[in-house]
Amino acid sequence: MNRMVLISLATCLLLSLSACATKKPEKKTSDSEPQAKIPTAFEQLSLKSEARTVFEDAGQFILLEGSKCTQRDNGREPVTIVQWIEMPGYVDSGTVVLNGWDLHYANQDREVNSLRADIVHSKLVKNTGSTFLVFEAQGKLDDQNRNDAFEFCVFYSAFGYSSAEIGATIEEDYNGVETSALQDENQGAVTTMEYTGQKGTLRKNDAIAIIPRGFDFQFADAFECEWRWIPCKWRDRTDYPLLQAAYNLSQTNTALNLDGSPHWAVQTIFKDNSTREHRVKTRAAWIRGRSVKLRADFLALNPRAGKANTCRKSADGVVRTQTVRINELPYDYAIPMLTGWDLTNECEQQRLQRAGIWIHDIHFDPQSQRLEYKVSSILRDRDGAPSFNSAHRVTVLGLNRLSSAAQQRAPRFRLRLRE
Repeated sequence: MNRMVLISLATCLLLSLSACATKKPEKKTSDSEPQAKIPTAFEQLSLKSEARTVFEDAGQFILLEGSKCTQRDNGREPVTIVQWIEMPGYVDSGTVVLNGWDLHYANQDREVNSLRADIVHSKLVKNTGSTFLVFEAQGKLDDQNRNDAFEFCVFYSAFGYSSAEIGATIEEDYNGVETSALQDENQGAVTTMEYTGQKGTLRKNDAIAIIPRGFDFQFADAFECEWRWIPCKWRDRTDYPLLQAAYNLSQTNTALNLDGSPHWAVQTIFKDNSTREHRVKTRAAWIRGRSVKLRADFLALNPRAGKANTCRKSADGVVRTQTVRINELPYDYAIPMLTGWDLTNECEQQRLQRAGIWIHDIHFDPQSQRLEYKVSSILRDRDGAPSFNSAHRVTVLGLNRLSSAAQQRAPRFRLRLRE
């Protein structure tokens, strides 16, 4: 009983007052199909997360992974998913990583107005006899009319540790840090946003790693008149077929800036065959401390323009999965974070039925210093033809115990990729 009270209080902290209040039932549109009742945030509290324990060093560190899917019968509001994960009692610091997403229209393919996957809040709650991590994720996929049912799946990794054993502090965990931009078509297809925190935030021996939390893409309002009952307006919602969607969260290294301020950059692409004005929001948290290590990777975002000269016309709209192994990681604990991805239709713009990329089936062996994970991706219209191209970037967050000899080992990395 006390546990559920604590979870309820934590959820009220996560959700806005409007979300905590009882919502009026949504009216069904004439072209929407009957769907199962969407559970409220408090109804979701009765369902414990089915997160799988990837690795645990009892008394010091735990890493879990999981996913959750929810469907909404129209696109007027985002899907909200609330998850709570029970943590061991020794955990006094922990957070969640957005490690993937999957969005699709339930009934047919459509053009796109907005595309969103975002962990908006996260909080570790600890009381006598109970420790749990609660987070709220939101997802959205809609076209111009926002009448179509869609499903949102969030894929996450959660980790917790004892701060007496690991010298690391998680910053901006509750709300994250939001960066935003309005990208004009004359500025090009690649949007770049930078964040520089307050001077003196980082201590002398602190290293830093940025934790991905989410993105929100939306085409800007413009004049586009389609046949419908509601008259068109000059600044109306617009939707377009999708050619490319991409995201890249990067930092140069773990070292602090000279003035002790955290810094990172985010680049995104969201376009059809042309370059359109659109809005972008991204969210991230960060972790700092003597125990923090980082294995960075590289992903260059190259915007596509128009129709490709060659492309495959055969049906290929299936989920693709790769297995990736990283050997000789000089860390006591390793957490893979999906910090970059690029999904592109192979030939040209297409109406969208499903898009997503996620990492899963994570395995970490500290004895052999090997990390393994799978990455799956999908981008398709209704018939799945033509095909799509995908790329991803995973940054490995390393954590070493304060007394660990691993901090003295020289980093040597070997990457193996298997289809």
